[in-house]
Amino acid sequence: MKTEDIRTKAEELKNKAAEFKAAMELKSPEEIKAATEHSVRGFRAVLFGEKAFRTDLVVFLASTAVAIVLPVTWCERAVLVYTVFMALMAEIINTAIETVVDRISTEYNELSGRAKDIASCLVFAAFFGAGICWAVILFGLVYERFIK
Repeated sequence: MKTEDIRTKAEELKNKAAEFKAAMELKSPEEIKAATEHSVRGFRAVLFGEKAFRTDLVVFLASTAVAIVLPVTWCERAVLVYTVFMALMAEIINTAIETVVDRISTEYNELSGRAKDIASCLVFAAFFGAGICWAVILFGLVYERFIK
């Protein structure tokens, strides 16, 4: 290997090490505050701007209340709540994708439509998975209490 090649590689490694070190540094309180403000602004945007999110939020709150009172283990309760929470997060991702697509252009485009359909599929898949978890846990509960 030539001396120049070695120097180039060494410089690349030095730059990568500096990038890694910067990525591993803790955020300052000001950065944490700014990130929190961005998150709150995003939450308000989706809460007040998306009917589907509000509907999903009601489903999440209601299902969480049901999960709390069900006579299941803490682990099962966590699965019940978390699966619906994941569906709520999928709705946020769906909204973000739709917003970006609409920002690019409001005119119909096949790829834009596909992106929105795929994002919608994510929400459907998340709720479908949550439904499966709920069905399995509730079937187990009914089986243990009434069938066994």
